[in-house]
Parts: sequence; structure tokens; C-alpha cells
Amino acid sequence: MPGSLPPLNALRTFEVAARRLSFSRAARELCVTQGAVSKQIQLLEQYLEQPLFDRAPSGLVLTEAGRLYLPAISQAIEKIQTATAILQQRAHESSSLTLNLTPSFSNLWLIPRLDALWQAMPELNLTMLSGDGEFHFRDSEADMAIRCLPLSLSHEHSVLLREEELLAVIHPDLLREAAIEKPMDLLAHPLLQHTTRPQLWRQFLEQVTGQEPRELQLRYNHGFEHFYMSLEAARQRQGIALVPDFMAAAALAAGEVVNPLGISYHSGYGFYFLVPPYRSGTQGIQQFHSWLSQQLNQR
Repeated sequence: MPGSLPPLNALRTFEVAARRLSFSRAARELCVTQGAVSKQIQLLEQYLEQPLFDRAPSGLVLTEAGRLYLPAISQAIEKIQTATAILQQRAHESSSLTLNLTPSFSNLWLIPRLDALWQAMPELNLTMLSGDGEFHFRDSEADMAIRCLPLSLSHEHSVLLREEELLAVIHPDLLREAAIEKPMDLLAHPLLQHTTRPQLWRQFLEQVTGQEPRELQLRYNHGFEHFYMSLEAARQRQGIALVPDFMAAAALAAGEVVNPLGISYHSGYGFYFLVPPYRSGTQGIQQFHSWLSQQLNQR
């Protein structure tokens, strides 16, 4: 019938049998029986109304029609396979991504916004891995990463999402025991130390009090590796925590903690989005980065 297509399964079987010149080897490659291969070849020959193989005692031989047909069919199957692989890769890139990020960023900010992320990218299947400190893609299966790093233009394959702005937060009950009406009143309460950046409190207090750090008598009550840990300790009335403003926003809005002086501190650090060059053009990563930037910088 002019313009119609021959049976596609028969075409695939013909290509393998013609390449192998053996029905038995074609059957093994296609994971079917030799009889099934023979049946598909007969179906195609009936459709074309001419033989494609000569079944000689020495084995299979392509007829003149078979020799003419094979290159075009091989090229067509290769194009189908290539087009399918490209679409599958695009689907994978858009729907399945792995993000390596700090525990505080995930626990205090991203996980509570997964519904909003789903609304923006309903096809996305995001896998989150926990990590902190220096990051190298060669040592990870992640497609992208988020890290808190010193502000710099030299971080490779990175884009600044937001500068770090720290707030001093405390449980409201503690203010009834010792009010905070001026910066020096902060020292009446125990401070919750950030163990990986132990200088933070002295830097913060130097800025807000105007005094040299060595002149300040600091009293610490426990130390924590991550912001989400120190924020939880503040919720539990253990002292004052320094927490990035966007990570503390939900607890502040709920009244679980307060920022008594309304003071913030630009620490000289920032949150960076990292992507290796070979993934930077991926549509799903670009969409996720755009959503992330928009959400983080809402005021």
C-alpha cells in the first residue's frame, strides 16, 4: 500500500539478521526464538512482495533487494535510536536532579518549600544529599550544590544566591528574665557558639557594640556545628543564636524566637549555587536555579 509503513518489528528483525547473516545469532541478540525471527522475515518479505534472503546450504545470503534495503533501514533505525536517547536524556535531566546542600539550608528553608517547588516544577524529582565545606563534583554524584562560602569572585562554577545576613535570636521567655534594650545587654545571656566559625560572635558584637573583641567578656552555653542546631537550641531557651535571616524567618513569624534589637550582621559570607560546566546548560538545573533565586530574594 503506497505511503504505508512495513511492520516495525519486522524491520528491526531484518536489520539484525542481515547484519549477522544468521537467524540463530539474530535470535540471540533479540532474545527471541529462531522461529520468531523467521516468522518476522517472512512477514516483511510478504509485505515487500520479494525475497530479502537466499537460504543457501552455506548459510544466509542477501538478495539484491536485501542489499539495497539494508543501508537505508540501518540508518533509519540508528536515527530512531539516537532521537529516542536524546529525548530520554532530556527527560532525565528535567525530572531527576541530585542536589548536595548544607543541612541547615535543607532543614530550615528548602524542605518547608517543597510544595512551592512542586507547583513551579511538577515534573522535578529532587534527591537531596547532605554536605558542608569545600565541594568538588568529581567526588560526588550530585548535579548541583549549595554552599556557604566567603564572598569572592574566585569560586569556580558558582553563582551567588544571597549574601549571609545573621540575626541574633532568643526565646521570648528569656527576655523576661533579662531584657535586651541595647547591644551590651546581649552579654547578659549565654551565647550559642557556631563551632565551625567560632569568630562569629566576636565579629557580630564588635560591630553592634563598637568595642574591641578582646574587651568583651563572652559567656558561651554549648556549641553547634550547624545553624539548624543552634536555632533549635534557642527555641529550647538555651541562649542566643546567630542564624541567617531567611533560615530564621519561619521561627520569627511563629513567635518561637525574637530578634530583640532588630539588628542584622553581614558576615562576609554568602550562599552559592554550584554547577559543573558540563551541566550548566541543563534545562532542569536552569529552572531550579531561577526558582531558587526568586524564592530566596523575596522580601
